[in-house]
Amino acid sequence: MIELQGVTKTYRKGRVEVPALRGVDLCIEEGEHVALVGPSGAGKSTLLYLIGLMEEPTSGSVRLFGEETARLTDAERSRLRGRTIGFVFQAFNLVPQLKAWQNVALPLHYQRRPRREQRERALAMLERVGLADRAEHYPSELSGGEEQRVAIARAMVIEPRLILADEPTGNLDRASGRVVLELLETAVEGGATLVIVTHDPEVAARAGRVVRVVDGRVA
Repeated sequence: MIELQGVTKTYRKGRVEVPALRGVDLCIEEGEHVALVGPSGAGKSTLLYLIGLMEEPTSGSVRLFGEETARLTDAERSRLRGRTIGFVFQAFNLVPQLKAWQNVALPLHYQRRPRREQRERALAMLERVGLADRAEHYPSELSGGEEQRVAIARAMVIEPRLILADEPTGNLDRASGRVVLELLETAVEGGATLVIVTHDPEVAARAGRVVRVVDGRVA
């Protein structure tokens, strides 16, 4: 599903070039649950964003679902990302002005699905994550664990082939974190591929494979 060959990523800060990735080779098969671990600044999140088509490599090849991503137009990248990839972030990234169900429905809105379908699928997904009774609540009215479950429902509502999670339990207590991980793992059981960035050894231990990233390289 995912194949990176010789991938580098360099950022420019003023006149200084800062290398984030230095020749990464990595393959991830469909249906895998992979944890990316390593020290802060090692390049884990950059690697995740390259896989998720949110960044482009400075050099090297990134293939996703058999497609060479460098050949895709911006519109094709956006379409592929919006229809096949679910994102979960540490900061939740919910829209504060939208109710829980409306946040979940956002990916369907961008796909221009009928409004009735958006609401029905969003409510069904909130029920799956145990938040049917919070559908009409705004993010400010939810706990951190509830907000992250809404974010997971938003990621899963498109039935993605790939879920990318960046420290999804980083802002949660242990009990809420376990609930979030169990929800992500149900997606893997359903056939999705999960790639998760974490500093937490307990989170990494639940993965089927651990990939260590150090100084921009897969160690």
